[in-house]
Amino acid sequence: MEVDLNSVLKEIEGNRYFKVVERGDFVKVSYRYNVPKVFDSPLKRELRGITFRKSTKEVVSRPFHKFFNVNEHEETQREKLSNKEFVAREKFDGTMVHFFLDGEKIAVATQKSFDAPQLERVREIVKRNNNLSSFIKSVLSKGCTPIFEFVSPEYQIVIPYDKERLILTEIRDNRTGKYLLERYEHQIDVDVAGKVGKGTLKDFERMLENREFIEGFVLKNFDREEPFPLFVKLKSPWYYDRHYAFTYLHNIPAHKLFLLYLQGKWDDFFSKVTNEKLKERRLRELEELISAYERALKVVESAKSEEEIRGSDEFPVEVLVQAYKLRKKGKDYEKFLGQKFYEYLKKNSNKT
Repeated sequence: MEVDLNSVLKEIEGNRYFKVVERGDFVKVSYRYNVPKVFDSPLKRELRGITFRKSTKEVVSRPFHKFFNVNEHEETQREKLSNKEFVAREKFDGTMVHFFLDGEKIAVATQKSFDAPQLERVREIVKRNNNLSSFIKSVLSKGCTPIFEFVSPEYQIVIPYDKERLILTEIRDNRTGKYLLERYEHQIDVDVAGKVGKGTLKDFERMLENREFIEGFVLKNFDREEPFPLFVKLKSPWYYDRHYAFTYLHNIPAHKLFLLYLQGKWDDFFSKVTNEKLKERRLRELEELISAYERALKVVESAKSEEEIRGSDEFPVEVLVQAYKLRKKGKDYEKFLGQKFYEYLKKNSNKT
């Protein structure tokens, strides 16, 4: 499928789900929100960081089209995939980067940015590896985009990689959008995503069933070429479980973090998060919340009268008074105070 800048801008005019980023003579277009309903046309599925030269409107870098997990989209429903044969390659838990030429100079971008922090490290890797830079320039000179995944201990998401790697995941024709890695893989001497083999969805699910420290596979079926072949993301059960934990812990506000503690789930939940930096940061935050809750409990438990509580500034006084009254009646004041502390955090979170 051929694409040009004018048709793309017309396709997304007034559409808040997509964003346009400009840098000099280059224009990048990508989706803002990753939900299937955003991609209601083949052209919109191409808007995953595709980059144009503004002066000529032509594509200069064409990363992957948007494709989906098993059962995430109409075309990836399990029953539609069951009789198809796929080529599978390992999927990596990093950052997709794609290259283009800026004059004679090799330039690189992520899906949504020309200056993401990871890109400085990517440029350094390319600069110090003559074989890699020669390969990238050769692919670019043929009007194609080399697409890589950058993984690094510094930019861990779920899987804790022990070293930086720049792994070739595809080569794509800028004009037609055709995928070329399977055609030319035997001529490539850079780090390439490992080919798992050919098989059915069930075959690859069995392979991943008990695997750890692997994100999963990208399944490719080339029975059709237009508007693009069928690509499917297949995540390992191990990764799926831990990625959910990572995403949840990364995004939840303070009141939901405290709720994990109230529900007695925080230790099991934290044990599934492999990103140590994230885990340490949120654990410190949780410990501060627990300390604030325990100080409020101490006020209630040590008070000998309501008047004594009313002199406290630990928590909304009326809540402490109610908890004190429950304690005097022999009722569950700890649960009451925990719930009220959660509601207090939620209320303040909604204000920010």
